[in-house]
Amino acid sequence: MTAAQELATHVRAELEHVHADLEHVGRDLEELNAHIKMLDGHLHHLLDETEEGVIIE
Repeated sequence: MTAAQELATHVRAELEHVHADLEHVGRDLEELNAHIKMLDGHLHHLLDETEEGVIIE
């Protein structure tokens, strides 16, 4: 295998690792976004209860 072929093989392997890492980050961001939406829903619920005069303990 020539030096250029070895380099190309190494670069390809590294790019595959980067791709896998980006997919993992994407999944983490989707999960984080879901948590943010859930918390936003809880916050709006608490604000609605506060506006209605319900005492929150």
